[in-house]
This record gives sequence, C-alpha cells and structure tokens, in this order.
Amino acid sequence: MEGTTQGDPVAMAMYALGLSVLQDVISYEKTHVKQVAYADDLTGAGKITDLKKWWTLVNDNGPIIGYTSNATKSVLIVKPEYYDNGVQLFNGSGVIVTKDGQRHLGAVIGTEEFKVKYVGEKVSEWVKEVDVLFDMAKTEPHAAYSAFTHGLQHRWSFVKRTIPGINLLLRPLENSIRNTFLAALLRSHYIGDNERALLTLPPRLGGMEITSPERLADEENLNTINLTSSLTEKIIAQDANGETDQNAILEVKKPFLETGKVHKWKAWNT
Repeated sequence: MEGTTQGDPVAMAMYALGLSVLQDVISYEKTHVKQVAYADDLTGAGKITDLKKWWTLVNDNGPIIGYTSNATKSVLIVKPEYYDNGVQLFNGSGVIVTKDGQRHLGAVIGTEEFKVKYVGEKVSEWVKEVDVLFDMAKTEPHAAYSAFTHGLQHRWSFVKRTIPGINLLLRPLENSIRNTFLAALLRSHYIGDNERALLTLPPRLGGMEITSPERLADEENLNTINLTSSLTEKIIAQDANGETDQNAILEVKKPFLETGKVHKWKAWNT
C-alpha cells in the first residue's frame, strides 16, 4: 500500500487491493459493523460496543499492511442518549466523540442544527467569492462571467448533491448571485423572475447557464440518490461481490440526458 505514485491511474486500484486484506479482518460478519472505504477514509456504522471492537481491530491489524489510523482525525458520532457511553468506551483512544455532527467527505453527518451551521458557513464563504466577481464584473464582465460559469458555480455542486433539504439555506447565495453579480454583469438594477429563469438556460437556448443553487438543490440531491441507489443498496447489504449494475444506472440517467437543460427551466417555474 505504501509507495504508490500520486496521480498514477492505477494507484486507487492498488490501494483498494491492499486495503482489502484489512477489510477481511474487520468485515461485517466478524464485527457487526457496516462499513465502507474510500481511499484511506474508513467509515463504520453500528452499535458503540461493536464499533469499539472494530476500532481495536483496525489499530491492531492496519499497521501490518501499512494502514495507520489517526485517532485525532477520527470521530465517533452518537445519538445524545448514547454520548456518555461513547465517551466511556473510547476513553484514552484519542477518538473525538460528538453528539452534534462532523464533516464527512465534503458532506455532513449529524444533527439538523449541525447541518444548518455547516452549510451556513459554506454559504457565507461563497457569497464573499461572488462579491469578488461582482467587483470584477463592473470592468471585466466577460472575465467575470467565465470565472463564474466555468469555476465558481461548481463550488457548491457537491454540497447540493449530497446534503438533503438545504434549498432555503442556499437562498442568501442565490440572492447574492441575482442582486449583485447579475445586476453588475447585465448593468441592471433589477432581475425579474422571468429574466432569472432565462439566464439559467444554456447559451444554445438563449441563456447564460448561470444556475440557481436554491432552485436546483432538492432536484440534484434526488438525482444523486437515484443514480447511486444500486451502490447504496450494496453498502447497506454489505455486499462486496460483483459490480454495480451499469445498465440500471444508464436507465436512471436516460431521462436527464433526454430532457437536458429544459428540465432546469421546468424546475424553476414549478
């Protein structure tokens, strides 16, 4: 597992093969912990006592194959009623125990309050970046437009796809895009609903492809759930055999490929 070259196209496959040795030791059949690994991120879900056994096995067997866990970056998320039990069982391990939540692979796991706080901080950061392009748009509108469509608006794509129920949390970002950036870009003091809807369309349909994060959040999250459902089912069932059904994934994708950007226009007006 050690020594794979960064950027090597087969590095991830080599790493997964190496990690499979550890996963055999800590499998669901042996620990009753449902788990999934993505590169060097290992995630498990189950009862606290089972997770403690799982964590011990990871630390005892991981270093043998070059996988050394970092307790200071490891987090145990528990329900409030199990918090004290979690603290007691993992006392001295270095693992952080929380009943609130934690950022995980660019998304978030935890309470509704933690989700609101996490997304709110992200939105505040993105609004500041939109403000930078607002200043740029006053003198360099084409450069600002290119920077937004090819760069900035993709910053919140992953959050929209992976965190459910955040459309209202993204409203300050949409307001910033609509009332400051677009106003400067189009030299207009007011962007009406029809104009805003038109601007979400691609240039080939007369728009500018400046999408609304608020309007598309729920839709894109649902699309992601549908597109990853076959993989999700395998993780829940702890089925590591075979591959996901690519034909089933293509069937789910087909409506989006056929409707294209017109689907976004309908989503705006519903």
